[in-house]
Amino acid sequence: MPPRLQGQSAPDIQKKIRIPLLLPLGKTGGGPVWNEQGGRMKTILISACVAVLTGTTIAFASGDRAARTTGKLGVRNGVIYACVETNGNGQTLGDLKLSNCHKGFKRIAWNIRGPRGLRGVSGAGKQGPAGPAGPSGAQGSQGPQGPQGPKGDKGDKGDKGAQGPSIGTFGPVAITNREDTGCVTDEPTQTPWALDDENRSYVVVPSQDGSGYTVTRYDLNGTFTAIVGRQHPGCTDAGSFTKATKGTWNGVWTQKVTGAFDYNPDAAMPADPSWDSFLNAVFGVSLADTTFVSYEFDYYDSCHDHWRDANYSGTSQQSGTIGDC
Repeated sequence: MPPRLQGQSAPDIQKKIRIPLLLPLGKTGGGPVWNEQGGRMKTILISACVAVLTGTTIAFASGDRAARTTGKLGVRNGVIYACVETNGNGQTLGDLKLSNCHKGFKRIAWNIRGPRGLRGVSGAGKQGPAGPAGPSGAQGSQGPQGPQGPKGDKGDKGDKGAQGPSIGTFGPVAITNREDTGCVTDEPTQTPWALDDENRSYVVVPSQDGSGYTVTRYDLNGTFTAIVGRQHPGCTDAGSFTKATKGTWNGVWTQKVTGAFDYNPDAAMPADPSWDSFLNAVFGVSLADTTFVSYEFDYYDSCHDHWRDANYSGTSQQSGTIGDC
C-alpha cells in the first residue's frame, strides 16, 4: 500500500501542496502566460480539506496501482498523475506539477474517488404488531347488468313420461291369485285350473249408434300357475296337471250398456274390479243389465303351448290347450 498524506491538519497540507496551472489569460496558443507583475506563473492552492471531503487517496511512486506514474502526467481512468517538489525553498516546497517532472520533483498519483466506506447500521426498528381491523365499509351500489351470454347447447331428450289418465279410462288395478276356469263344454263344473295375476282396466266409449256406451275390460301383463291335479283347460283335453305349469296370458272383454243407466265419468275405480262392481259404480247397473259383445283370452307356456278361449257375438272360438310343461 503506498504512503498517503494522513495525520496532518488542513493548514499544514495547504502549505506543502500547491498546483501550478497554466491559465490562458492573454494570447491563445497553448503556452504559459506570465502576468504583468513580475512574470511569475499563477498557482492555485488545493486545500487538503477538499481532498479529505472527497476521499482523495494520495500515493507516492511505489508498487501501488495508483502510484504507477511512469506514463504521461494528467488524469486517466479516475487517477491523477503529477509531480511534487521535494527539494526547494519554503515558497515552492510541496508544489504540484501536471506538465513534466525534473530534478527536485517526485512523481505521485492519487485516485479521484476514495474507497467505499462501511455500510451504516440500519435505523429501522422491529415491525410493530398489526393494528385492529377497521370497521366494514358501506355496501356499494349494484353494478349495471352484464350483457346476455351466448345460447347454450341443446339438452338431451328426456325420458318418456307415464301416460296420464284420459276420459273414460279406469284403472289399472292389480289382481293376484284369481281363480281361472277352463273350457265350459269340457268342464261344466268350472273347477279352477290355475291361479292368475294381472293388471285390470276398463275403458268406456260412446256407442257409434248413439244408444249408449261400449265398455271394454283389459286384463294385461297376466301370469298363471297351474294347479296340480286339475284338468287341462282345452275343450278337447281331458288330461290333468302333474306339474305346476307356469306361463303368461292376456285378455279383452267387451259389453254394451243401453237402456236405463246413469254414466258418471268422475266415478272411482272400485277396490273389487269385477264386472258387477265396476258397472254399478260407474253406470248404476249390473252385468245382467248389459249386452254381451265379445271376449278373447290367450294363454302361453314355455313349451309353446297356446290355448285361446274366445267368443264373438255368441260364437265360441276356443282352440289349443295348456299341458304339463
